[in-house]
Amino acid sequence: MLGERGLMDQGLAAVLGAFVGALASGGGAYVSGVYAKREQKKQARRGVYHALLYELSEVQARMQNLQDLMFYGPPDEADAEEIRAGLEEVARGASRLRGLETGVRLEGPDSVSVPASEARQFISGMWARMKFAHSGDLDRDQFWHMKETIDHDYSALGERIEHIHTQAKRHL
Repeated sequence: MLGERGLMDQGLAAVLGAFVGALASGGGAYVSGVYAKREQKKQARRGVYHALLYELSEVQARMQNLQDLMFYGPPDEADAEEIRAGLEEVARGASRLRGLETGVRLEGPDSVSVPASEARQFISGMWARMKFAHSGDLDRDQFWHMKETIDHDYSALGERIEHIHTQAKRHL
């Protein structure tokens, strides 16, 4: 192994040099791979969270428009066709949210997926109440009780959306 002067044989030095180089290269590749996987997961989450939050804000705005039409404008100006069309838009948005909710559940974590599910459930419940209130099958007291319930749910929906924003930022 060692020559006359205590020097390492050139062949052994080449083998050891190659081994150290391969080890350093492999370690670097492993670290790069782990980092790339984390970034890929982060990008996937970012895309799903963005799509969910965008659709939630769109549906929330439609819900607010419906509330304004149904409960806060002059009763004689409430256009039944406009309300019906708004209800259909909200139903389509709720359907899209179901698909997006699945993506959020897959990407996780629960601190984002649970409030996303709750927000979608609030929207579905509000949609059903608004549709029933619009049906005209309620007396005046029932109608105003329904309005109060919808107002409460709308406020709770806003809280859920804000919670999703906060939690999503923590996981990106």
